Amino acid sequence: MSVRRRLASLTAVTTAALVLSGCSVLESLGLGSAEETVIEETVTEIVDGIQEGNPDETGAVDDPSGLAVPTCDTLFSEAQTARLQNAGRINQGDTSEGDYGWGTTNLELVSVLKDARRDLRVSCTWPLPASESVSVTSVAIIGGDAEAEIRGVLAGTSATQRTVGGGDLWDIEKTTSEVSPDFIATESHFITQVPCPSSLADTRCAVWVTTNYAFGAAEDLTIDAATTLGIFTN
Repeated sequence: MSVRRRLASLTAVTTAALVLSGCSVLESLGLGSAEETVIEETVTEIVDGIQEGNPDETGAVDDPSGLAVPTCDTLFSEAQTARLQNAGRINQGDTSEGDYGWGTTNLELVSVLKDARRDLRVSCTWPLPASESVSVTSVAIIGGDAEAEIRGVLAGTSATQRTVGGGDLWDIEKTTSEVSPDFIATESHFITQVPCPSSLADTRCAVWVTTNYAFGAAEDLTIDAATTLGIFTN
C-alpha cells in the first residue's frame, strides 16, 4: 500500500474515533441524536469508500500506462490470427526461455528481453509444421536504459529506420548464411514511449514489439501486434 493511501486510511480511522468519542459526550448530555446518526453514516461512507478504492484490497494495479502485456492468444488481431491459422501455423504460446524463442536473433537484444521483468514481457511462436518457416513476436515494457540500449544496438545493424505510427520502426532483411544461403529471415522492431507502470522504478518507459520471421514478413506481424495493443496509431 502506498504512503498516500496509508495516510488516507489512517485519517479516516482517526476521524471515526474522534467523531464517535464526540457522539458519546453529546449522548451523555442528551443532545442531538439525529446529528450523531448523520455523522456516523458519513464516517462509514468515508471508510467504505477508501476500502473499496484500495487496490491492495481489490487486487487492481495502479498502472498509468493503461497497458497490460498480452497473452499469445490475444497478441494479434482476429484477422491476423485467422491468417496464421489458415496457413496451417500453430500457436505454441509463450516461448521466453533459453537463447531461442524470442522475437530477435541478435544476442545483445535477446539479453535485453531476458532482463525485462517476467510479468512485463511475452514471446509468442507460430511455426509451420514440417517447415523451416516460423515467426516469433515479443512484447516488452521497458525502462529508459533498456530503450537506449536497444536503439544503440539497432543503429549498429543493417536495419532501416523510419518514424511511423507514433513511434520508430526498424526493418532488417537478411540471409542467415550459417544455416543456408537460401534461408531468409526478416526482423522488425517497433518502439514507442509510454507512461511508466507504477511497478517500474523508472521515469521514462517504452513498449518494444519485435518479430523475427523465417520465410515471412516480420513487419506485418510487428505492426499488427502494436496496433492491437493500441500503441501504433495510423
